Amino acid sequence: MALRDNIHRPWQVKTMGNITREVQLDLSGGDFEDGNGFFIRSGSGGIIKYLPVGNADNEPITKTVEASSIFVDPVICRKVFKLTTSPDTEIYIGYGV
Repeated sequence: MALRDNIHRPWQVKTMGNITREVQLDLSGGDFEDGNGFFIRSGSGGIIKYLPVGNADNEPITKTVEASSIFVDPVICRKVFKLTTSPDTEIYIGYGV
């Protein structure tokens, strides 16, 4: 019995795509939220407070991120908070995968 090529085999890594859209985030109007989820990176480094897709509203994460020209953090976010995020941090959001 031959296996067809289009069947996913659990022991094999599933191929993923790439970021298909990237925009610089502007928090001047307040928090940014997108329930569909997005990835974040920082062009300048700094502190970011965000809410991952699977976390409850009272489980935000605050962390210091390094500057990066690519998306390296695998966490899918649904919200970035304005007040706790460093004001000089360049934040980029990416959609895709």
